[in-house]
Formats: sequence, structure tokens, C-alpha cells
Amino acid sequence: MVSESARNVRVVALASGKGGVGKTSISVNLAVALAREGQRTMLVDTDFGLANAAVMLGVNPPDTIEDVLEGRLPVEAAMHVTGDGLRLLPGASGVLADTAPLETANRRLAEGLRRQSETLDFVIVDSPSGVQPQTMRYLAMSDRVLLVLTAEPTSFMDAYATVKLLSLDHGYTAVSVISNMVDSEASGRDLFGRFHDVASRFLPADLRYLGSLPRDEHMRMAIMRKQPCVTAFPESRATAGLARLAQALAAHDIPPSSGGSRFLGLEHLDGVA
Repeated sequence: MVSESARNVRVVALASGKGGVGKTSISVNLAVALAREGQRTMLVDTDFGLANAAVMLGVNPPDTIEDVLEGRLPVEAAMHVTGDGLRLLPGASGVLADTAPLETANRRLAEGLRRQSETLDFVIVDSPSGVQPQTMRYLAMSDRVLLVLTAEPTSFMDAYATVKLLSLDHGYTAVSVISNMVDSEASGRDLFGRFHDVASRFLPADLRYLGSLPRDEHMRMAIMRKQPCVTAFPESRATAGLARLAQALAAHDIPPSSGGSRFLGLEHLDGVA
């Protein structure tokens, strides 16, 4: 078994607070961009309400994470490998109420991911939007949370609520921010600065700025094509921004944590992690 200190793979979970801010699209494109940079990457879709990662990748795998949680298949059998070498564990819509007991289901997922951990550099987790208890548990079981933030007041407030619950209820403080749909890099830094000023005043969070993505219609057009933007529109501003984010993440100092080790089944896991 790989020890926490020895493991090279990092578990990175995407969060947004509210829906509609581009979290899943960033998860998918960032994972593909990392794979194209030579990083051995796996994308895990844990959104059991509205799982869309496979749709955005233009694939329709017959098996999903539900089969793993219910014990019907191991992770290896449910996993789909894309043409870019990205390993995808697809989500399954509308299955949360029917899954096995939480402790059993989480253990099955963790044990399967542990077998993959020695051959990966990154596990990108597309978490559900909102602040439901299971969403917060998955976020806390990561080495780093990437919080997608837009300038909308509702996004700002819901992002703050996410950081508050993570830091105060779960003792989790390692959060990096992506400013999305901004007019310029300066606007992205300004948005992060305003969020950092408010959050750091009241919360014990370690907030870092990862980068920004421009407002670009090509992101929406790629979704309509059921392709990642980095594949469909390689010359777009969005693709350039996603490549910068992938490079920044690969260079980011992300130490292994007990949360990420629990997600990978390398530490004790229970239903209330």
C-alpha cells in the first residue's frame, strides 16, 4: 500500500457553491488539458444528481460510478479511457437515494481508487454544486479544493458559504480559487482579492489564487458539440486560459493530506469523513 507521504498522486476537487458558474466544464477541460500535458489524470464525476462530465466529453459509457458504489463492478471495469488518455469514472444521475449505505459505498470507491493511485499524477473530482453534507464530505476528502468563482453576487456568497462550512465544520482550509468568466486577468485577480479580503477576515482558510478564465462563447459552443473546449477550439482564448490553469496546477505546491489519502483508501475511511 502507498503511504501518504510517498504517494505522488494528488486529489483535486472542484467546487462552486452554486450551479451555473462553469464548474463541470472547467473540471472536464482541466482534466483533458492535464492529460495533454503528460500528466496521468483521472476524472471522477461524483455528481449523483446531474452527472454531465461524460456528456461534455462526448462519450456514453455503459457503466458508471453507481456500479462501483453498489459493488457490481470494480473501478477498473467502470472506467473509460478517452483518446487523450484521460481516465474517466463517469457519474450517474439520480442515484443517490438508491446507493448502498454511505460507509460501504465510500469504501468500495476508495478501495478501487487505491489500486489506481500508483499510476496517476492527478485525480480531478467533479463534485456536486451546493453545500449538501455529502458534497462537503467529498470536498474535504481531497488534497486541494479548486473553488470556481464568478463576479455574480450569488456566486460570491455561495462560494463564501462553501469555504465557511469546509473550514469551520470540517477543519479543511486548503482552497485555491479560479476566477471564471472575467474580462481580463486583472479582473480575475481583483475578483479573487475581494473574495480573499472578505473570507480571510472571518474564516481560517488558506486561500490561494490559481488563475482566471475569460468570458468566451467557445466554452458554450463546445458543450453544444459535446466536446471539451480544448479539443473543439484549440485556438480560443478559453483554451489558452485552461492550458495556463493546467500548468499552474501542475506546478502548484499541493502536499498530500489525510483527506486525499482517505479518498484514495490509503487511510481509515468512514461514512462521516
